[in-house]
Amino acid sequence: GAGERSNNALVKRLIKLAWQHRAGCIKVLVLQAVLLAIGLSGLGVTGLGIDYIRSQVLPGGRAPRWPWHLAPPAHWSPLTVIGALAGFVLLTSLLRAALNFLYSVQVAQLLQRQIVVHLRAEVYNKLQRLSFRFFDENASGSIINRVTGDVQATRLFIDGVVLQGIIMLLSLAVYLTYMLSIDPLLTA
Repeated sequence: GAGERSNNALVKRLIKLAWQHRAGCIKVLVLQAVLLAIGLSGLGVTGLGIDYIRSQVLPGGRAPRWPWHLAPPAHWSPLTVIGALAGFVLLTSLLRAALNFLYSVQVAQLLQRQIVVHLRAEVYNKLQRLSFRFFDENASGSIINRVTGDVQATRLFIDGVVLQGIIMLLSLAVYLTYMLSIDPLLTA
């Protein structure tokens, strides 16, 4: 009905608003993709370490599949190999922590410095064009509360629906592809 059409129109307006800030949104999404790739590499190397330990502990254990055929030198001891893998996992974790901080700062800048400021300026411009009768009929506190609430609700929509929805779909696609490359039957 009419309510559904008005909701669809509202969602379209909100998506157009997010599109106005697409450069910031794309920067956030790229950072999220990099974080995802680093997380997967750490996960993959952890699995490689487990496979390597199993091959060393179990008699006749199958050697792990080294990515890109980059096996450690033959003269390395098992402890050195595990140490190198653990060091790689530690480095990826530290890199991920630093990039996660940068990601959080970028999201805050996009939402609080760009979108919220832009919305408040638009609302202020709109309020400037209203008649004095509007201000006589409405208390200033209720106008301020309405503006603040609407701006924050819009910010939450862009952060919680648009950005997080795309990030969720991206993560799902990447993890599904990763799992399919490891074991399609287990993935199914």
